[in-house]
Amino acid sequence: MHPDSVTDWLKKFSKRHNLPHINPHAFRHTMASMLYFNGVDSMSTSKRLGHAQVSTTANIYAHVLEEADRKNADILADVFLKKKA
Repeated sequence: MHPDSVTDWLKKFSKRHNLPHINPHAFRHTMASMLYFNGVDSMSTSKRLGHAQVSTTANIYAHVLEEADRKNADILADVFLKKKA
């Protein structure tokens, strides 16, 4: 399959359904974000993305990691600071 085939198909699909165009790479970013926000570790995420180095993944998705870490901290705070009824 030619790489442009997916891009062309997405363009046509988006236009046909009156949706904004999304390039195929956006799905990759979404997957990485979903993994991080669901607590998947950097090594597993990096492997799934096909990066040779975990540091590559960490550098590209640093903003996602920071946001996921804040979310996880909030969850822990809710658990530990929850008042008993």
